[in-house]
Amino acid sequence: MQEMSLADKIRRTAFLGREFLTWLMYRSSHDEGVFRLDNGEVVEVFFERALTLDGENPAREMSALKVDDPTRSEEVLLSLRLGKKVSRARLQLIREGREFAFVLDSAGLGLRSVKLPETQALDPVEAMAEKAGLCSELEDVIHELFVRFIRLRLDPDTWAAETAPIAAWIEGGLVPEGED
Repeated sequence: MQEMSLADKIRRTAFLGREFLTWLMYRSSHDEGVFRLDNGEVVEVFFERALTLDGENPAREMSALKVDDPTRSEEVLLSLRLGKKVSRARLQLIREGREFAFVLDSAGLGLRSVKLPETQALDPVEAMAEKAGLCSELEDVIHELFVRFIRLRLDPDTWAAETAPIAAWIEGGLVPEGED
């Protein structure tokens, strides 16, 4: 059997980034932005105004929207009903009272336009080291959330249980009775 090239592997798994962002938006809406990390720490993730959704052919099926609350927007839910998924989102993440603002792109989970919390260091070298640490911290949280998603996604029963309330949310903006 011929081994798959890295480019083929990336192409075949590209949908996972879009599914992750769509799942993250649902969980953010459903749980009021609160996520409990594996170590018990709580972080908050909120979707801000700018959001891009696309379908199987992004060149023809892309919607760039700016709405006040993307998780409750009828325009966003309509795009999701049409089979589109979130491909880029402006997010705010709050951890230990510190606010990070950034754009998360589904292609490779790239972080862009990152705004870090204020640093405490007065020395420029220390400030740079502190900023590097904050960037690493943000990447680690996104990584942990993605790993949680992948674990759900790989278990067929767990994923089926997860997608039922997501589908109900997309269809009516509601969570089915008994789902919390």
